[in-house]
Amino acid sequence: MDEIRQRNDNMVQNAWYLAKESWKWDKRILLFLGITTLTGIALPVFGIYLPKVAVDLLLQRADAMRVLQVLGSMVGCMLILQGVHGDLSKRAYLHHNGCRNTFFIQRLFLVSLQCKYSYTEDSDFYKLYRRAINAVRSGDASGPSVFFDQIPRLVTGVACFFLYSGILARLHILVIVLLLLTSLVTYFFRYRENICYERTRDAYAVAEKRLYYTIGGCRNSRTGKDVRVYSMKNWLIGQIQRFQGEEREILKIRRRKGYETHLVGCGLNFLRDGFAYAYLIVQTLQGKIGVGDFMLFFGAITGFSAWITGLVDQMSMLKTANVKMNDLRSFLDIPAEDADSGECELQNVSEGVEIAFEHVSFAYPGSDKEVISDLSFHIRKGEHVALVGLNGAGKSTLLKLMMGMYEPSGGKILLNGTDITKLRKRDIYRLYSAVFQETMILPAMIDENIALKPKRDLDRKRVEQMLSLAGLDEDFAQRNITLDSYMTDRLVEDGIYLSGGQEQKFLLARALYKDAPVLLLDEPTAALDPLAEQEVYESYQKLCQNRTALFISHRLASTQFSDWIMFLQDGRIIEQGSHQELLEKGGEYAKLYELQSYYYNQAEDAQMREEAGYAGE
Repeated sequence: MDEIRQRNDNMVQNAWYLAKESWKWDKRILLFLGITTLTGIALPVFGIYLPKVAVDLLLQRADAMRVLQVLGSMVGCMLILQGVHGDLSKRAYLHHNGCRNTFFIQRLFLVSLQCKYSYTEDSDFYKLYRRAINAVRSGDASGPSVFFDQIPRLVTGVACFFLYSGILARLHILVIVLLLLTSLVTYFFRYRENICYERTRDAYAVAEKRLYYTIGGCRNSRTGKDVRVYSMKNWLIGQIQRFQGEEREILKIRRRKGYETHLVGCGLNFLRDGFAYAYLIVQTLQGKIGVGDFMLFFGAITGFSAWITGLVDQMSMLKTANVKMNDLRSFLDIPAEDADSGECELQNVSEGVEIAFEHVSFAYPGSDKEVISDLSFHIRKGEHVALVGLNGAGKSTLLKLMMGMYEPSGGKILLNGTDITKLRKRDIYRLYSAVFQETMILPAMIDENIALKPKRDLDRKRVEQMLSLAGLDEDFAQRNITLDSYMTDRLVEDGIYLSGGQEQKFLLARALYKDAPVLLLDEPTAALDPLAEQEVYESYQKLCQNRTALFISHRLASTQFSDWIMFLQDGRIIEQGSHQELLEKGGEYAKLYELQSYYYNQAEDAQMREEAGYAGE
């Protein structure tokens, strides 16, 4: 992931970034925050001077009307300011939460969809993704929310700090020095708490990933059968408790630092305020300050201590939020795959596609071992080719190279004679319909799952035709399944599920709907029995006429439908030819075919005996 770097921006840079992004989303956010900041500064000013003015008026024996006018005006202004401050604070909260929950989460989702496919298989990418999600999905503790909430308070605190410092400077400079020194000690402990958070965030992300993966697996109806049959409940509960324990240990370390900071802060606050109040009382008793000034200084010391504590807390919270903002921005910085640039267009696609590998090699980033090594072959237009080999031979990697999801580290991949690196990614993706081993059934309606488009953009007649071609129309009619039926029960309670064979036919209908010139099948029948697999491959063979097709299968009996076969081992082609030619050659393919045939014949015999037994009953 050379193009991904971890940001280390400071709070000012992230605050400026957030201001620009929120301005794009909703300009009212900055307007509301600006006004609440001004009202937040004005309110303490009225609050600190109100008692002094009231005492001075009483000592001056001002008439009741003047007292009511002055104090009434000040109280009225405070009430108006409080009303404006409270109302706009709530409005700002609602708007900036909308920015976080909608704007940033949508952008995270888009980045994960638009980045290079190879990133999605990288563990570092996933860790960064989890940290970025945590940065915006932690409620009021999310990075953007803390910045939106604490920056105005910080500005207010700094303004009040200078205001109160100016007032207390008239008393004695040592009072300010004492207040500042104790605050610096508190800040040091807050800093240690933040360092602890930063050092444990990766470990926490890993523990969280393990926990939610296990919980998600337990909820999955497909794993529910295994959980019950194999009595996995206690083991899974133990795993969940283990991962929860890992999270708790990390949180314990964080809380321990938090307790230390809290205790030190309470002790210093007691000593600081106690000394300041004692000094103020002595000065008043000695007649060096008046009663009105006593009230002013008393309020200033109380306020100064509160503002200093608040500034330390705000800086601490912002430092933690700044880490989250850097995680968020690091993920958002991941470049989208450039799907629209290319030196030339692919020619003669309507006549079919031929694919050639010329001495292609590939190794995963950070690895010296080649998964594909000096591979060369040529698939002509309309040919059906089978790709076979043991697990780890490089079959799926070869398909991803062919589709442009990986870039070869050596050699060339040619589509109709054009180097794949000179073509637009968007055009390359349009060439292929694919059925992968890992099925993707969305919690959406049948027609949307076939077309992989919203209803307004799909062709329902074409969907019906493809389902009929795939042999699902009768099955759906028997089960009263319509194009508007929801699949899976993740969004609706009565969502439908398909059997293994039906699911493969459904995926075939999806591939046919796209009507791409090349069909790729990456072990789609791995979970089916030999007879069901035979039926599915017969459907594929019948419906893939006039298309270039590449089949990956670990069951060699299915390869007899292909024009020719490639046998891969350690990223190299060790044998190629037709099914009959490879059997006559008596090499690795023939040995593996003979071995599989023995076990498949046994399985078929057992199935036939079982069916005969049921018939006899």
